[in-house]
Amino acid sequence: MKTSRHILVLLWTAVLAMPSSGMAADFEYIGTIDARDSTSQLLAHYVREFAPEELSLTIDEQPDDTGYFRDLYMDLKGVKIGGVRVENLTFRMSGVQFNPPSEWAAGNVECTNALRIYARCLLREADVNERLASQTFGRDEHWKDISITITPEAGLQARGAYVAKILFITLDILIEAEGDLQIVGGRELWLKDYKFRVNTMSVPDYVARRAIDRIQPLLNLGRFPLPLTLHNVEFQERQAVLSTRILPETMPGITYRYRSE
Repeated sequence: MKTSRHILVLLWTAVLAMPSSGMAADFEYIGTIDARDSTSQLLAHYVREFAPEELSLTIDEQPDDTGYFRDLYMDLKGVKIGGVRVENLTFRMSGVQFNPPSEWAAGNVECTNALRIYARCLLREADVNERLASQTFGRDEHWKDISITITPEAGLQARGAYVAKILFITLDILIEAEGDLQIVGGRELWLKDYKFRVNTMSVPDYVARRAIDRIQPLLNLGRFPLPLTLHNVEFQERQAVLSTRILPETMPGITYRYRSE
């Protein structure tokens, strides 16, 4: 009896010591990627391209010689797209065709087609404001001290000073706008149906509209080299979620995971 109990204890200890399949990756990289197969070369390409804080890539099986994946899931955290930091970008694609893997090691990676793609993008208010604060919109006429606020109740609100020339006079105009977000062409995020207020009654409406148009689009996913097409916008507290009609779900398979440090 003692021997049997001892064996059971040893077996149970071994089970507890095993890594959880939901937490461990088949391949883990920190800081750099030692690419030894086609999929790790694909992972290294997206790390070089977007410098994410974390990236997890899951496939159901290795690609064939043409670069075809039957099923692929990717989760990027802290990735910059068009100068805007995106907190989280997740997508799942099926029937995915890339160029041949023989070209990936040289950095030539192109996704040419996907049968289905589901995506979710989490955009934080603070990250949009960081981009707005660091970029000049316009030359002779330009924004300064611009920021946005995102809430479920009010949607999106923007506020900033716009320097404009009207009849040879330079005016520093405080403009406040509020409205919804709209996905244009499945790839761009625009402020739509907005109302605005200005601190100078003599300023024509077209000046305020021209000022707001200068910051459009707020996000351009057209610079992301995968065929993402989004449909929905959901306002949350201090952030917005952009997504396809069907949300991406994780999948079992071979997982490659990278984090910057």
